Amino acid sequence: MTTSPRNQSRLFTACTILALSFILSGPGPAHARPKNLEQLAAVTKKLVQTNVGYGAIPALYRPRYDRVQDADLNMSRGDPVFVVMLPDGPRIYPQYIMAWHQVVNEVINDVAYAITYCPITGTLMAYNASMQGINLIFDLEGRLYDGNSVLIDRNSGSLWLQETGMAFDGPLLGRGMSILPVFWTTWGPASRSFPDARVLALPPGNRPYGRDPYGNYMKKGTYYDNDILVYPIQRPDKRFPKKTPMLCMEYENFLLAVDIDYVKQRGAVNFFLGPSALLAAYDQKLDVVRIFDRKIWTEPFLFVSRYGRLVDLATRSVWDPATGKALEGNMQGASMKQLYGYYSMWFAWASMNPETFVIPGPGEVPAELLQLTPPGAESSVENSNPRR
Repeated sequence: MTTSPRNQSRLFTACTILALSFILSGPGPAHARPKNLEQLAAVTKKLVQTNVGYGAIPALYRPRYDRVQDADLNMSRGDPVFVVMLPDGPRIYPQYIMAWHQVVNEVINDVAYAITYCPITGTLMAYNASMQGINLIFDLEGRLYDGNSVLIDRNSGSLWLQETGMAFDGPLLGRGMSILPVFWTTWGPASRSFPDARVLALPPGNRPYGRDPYGNYMKKGTYYDNDILVYPIQRPDKRFPKKTPMLCMEYENFLLAVDIDYVKQRGAVNFFLGPSALLAAYDQKLDVVRIFDRKIWTEPFLFVSRYGRLVDLATRSVWDPATGKALEGNMQGASMKQLYGYYSMWFAWASMNPETFVIPGPGEVPAELLQLTPPGAESSVENSNPRR
């Protein structure tokens, strides 16, 4: 059953008003900081020294990989892992290995890629590291900016922000790298979803890979979920607890941070980012949140999650939260554009991007506009209206 034209018009009008009010009341377009070469160059003066020197945390270069079935012998279902969608297929990077190296340099078809992770800020990024025919190779420099790792490339000695993939010092000042799709999940869903993926193998050496130097994501009260910051930040933001895991992105010149647990609890969250109508949907199979542009053809659709199924209000078609494609109903074959971001703890993203929009926040479509009425109920209500 589809929603009546009258109610579709009401929903569209209400959402249009919401979008306009969001644009007028919000902080306006913003770019990930720093915004220009002058601000980039100023980053050098704000770096924080640590007790970790250059080379103390060795980056990996073209490491060995295992098959999923072999890696499974040493992995538990709940172990945090990072899935990176590389050109030759997905690869899985166990967090307990990445915590000791933080950078993996890869070359695929003569193109360089850098998979980077900062445990202090929980920032996961993957970049295309090939620049004008030069394959950049990255290491950790040792200092931090807003708690986030500083990278250095071996090619030019330029310094880079791990969170933004931009060079702020050296011959490559102002250059930026494009991002690759990444997903932060756990071994069970990752290994089931990508049974043919390659899995980062334990590197040679005697590092205590069974012990995370920063804590444990599966236990409460460690660095990863307490309220303590080891290194100072420039702009604290109290809208969320400091270490709330966020899915972050820049889209159409607007900045966004989505509370991952909030979306997982609701299944689907419809919202506006500037003029863009977006959807955050929970993909239960991979146990991740995905972001879609919910404008289909000419109008933005509204979605609800019911019993694990993603359904649009206009046609009651069933959609796949993993791909954004309609699987059943009148919309079968239609699809939504998926948007990719990256992961960060709230304090790190907010300090570098204070003008960010957030979910939950004022751009979210109110719950009263998302009522999925039972079949036949709508017509019964309209027929019983005495003014008709």
